[in-house]
Amino acid sequence: MGNLGTFEHHRRKRIVDPGFQVGLAVRLLLVLTALFATGIALAFAPSAYVLATTNDLKSLEPAAAEFLVLHNRLWPAALLSFAGIFVYAILISHRIAGPVYRIDAVLRALIDDRDPPVVKFRDGDYFHPTATLLGELSEKMRASRGNTAPRPGGDPPPGDAT
Repeated sequence: MGNLGTFEHHRRKRIVDPGFQVGLAVRLLLVLTALFATGIALAFAPSAYVLATTNDLKSLEPAAAEFLVLHNRLWPAALLSFAGIFVYAILISHRIAGPVYRIDAVLRALIDDRDPPVVKFRDGDYFHPTATLLGELSEKMRASRGNTAPRPGGDPPPGDAT
C-alpha cells in the first residue's frame, strides 16, 4: 500500500537547513556586532575623551551625564536590534534554504532513478526560474528513460542506427 504514514510536511518548518540558516544568521550578527562596536566607540568617544583628559569638575559633570544617558539608551536598543536581525536572517534564509532543500530532493530522486517530486516553490521563495528549469530537466529525463528501454527485436533506438 505504500508508506502513507511516513509523509512529512516540510512547509511549516522555519529552520529547514540549520547549518546554513543559523550559520548565516550568526555571521550576519558578527559583522553587525563589529559595525555596532565601531558606532558605539564613536558615540562614546567624545564623552570618554573629556572624562579622561579633563580635571575641571564643571566640564566633567556634563560629560559624565552624557555618558550615562548614552549607556542607558544604547544597550537595550542594541540587544533588541540584534534579536530582530537574528530573526530576520532566519526568515530570509528560509526563502533560500527551502528551495535548495526541494532542489536537493529532486536531484536525489534523479540520481536514484526515481520519478522526482514536482518542484513547487512558495510565492516568496527565491530561485523560481531554477524550479522551472528543474521541472523541464525532470520531464526530459523521464522521457529519455522511457525511450531507452530495450526495444523488441533488438533494433537500436531511433538515431542510433549506423
